[in-house]
Amino acid sequence: MSDTMDRMNSPLKRRVLVIEDDPDVRKLITESLRAAGLDALPAVDGAQFVARWRERRPDSRDVPIVVISGHPDRREVGGLIGAVKVFGKPFEVDELVGTVDRVLN
Repeated sequence: MSDTMDRMNSPLKRRVLVIEDDPDVRKLITESLRAAGLDALPAVDGAQFVARWRERRPDSRDVPIVVISGHPDRREVGGLIGAVKVFGKPFEVDELVGTVDRVLN
């Protein structure tokens, strides 16, 4: 996980960390974001990653988080981790890419 965190902290702008358990969905999201000109890095295990990352990096509170989840409690989890937007599954890829683009600008 430290390699992923190091890459997230590089000076490049418009970098997105994709955290998704399903490899096919993770690939779809990552490729769609890359096609939109964003630097998308894949990872796994959402809420736990965010909690550990924010614990280790207090300055990460300003980093926007967009959640995509099929769990019924996704809005509650999104609120606990400070997500700026929560999508359910299934979701519209274009809406996701547009949201990420707006959040990063």
